[in-house]
Amino acid sequence: MNSIRLVSIACVLGVGAIVVLAACGGNAGPAAGTPEASYVNLGCAKCHGAEREGMRSGPPLHNLAERWTEDDLVAYLRDPQTFVQSNPRLKAMDEEYPIAMPPFPNTPEEDLRALVRLMLDS
Repeated sequence: MNSIRLVSIACVLGVGAIVVLAACGGNAGPAAGTPEASYVNLGCAKCHGAEREGMRSGPPLHNLAERWTEDDLVAYLRDPQTFVQSNPRLKAMDEEYPIAMPPFPNTPEEDLRALVRLMLDS
């Protein structure tokens, strides 16, 4: 009787371990503290896509270096509406997509700059 109980407990523990390992072994996402993690944690991927490919809710974020400098893109992320009001291209994009770009006034400067460099390099 005791051996049956031990086998049952071992099976339950084994199945539990497999479930825990399977849950932890999936796509964990980008490493904390990286620009890629900031992209996900600030919610960028929700509107612009996991690979910055663009979605119905936000434009693609490729080839940004053709139109932006690092300083201008950081300033835009701090206060997008100021840029939208003064830039016809951004105003047209703002009208095209259903969700307005949110501001990030409290995000640390170094985090925003790292994120911007990531976006400008892609």
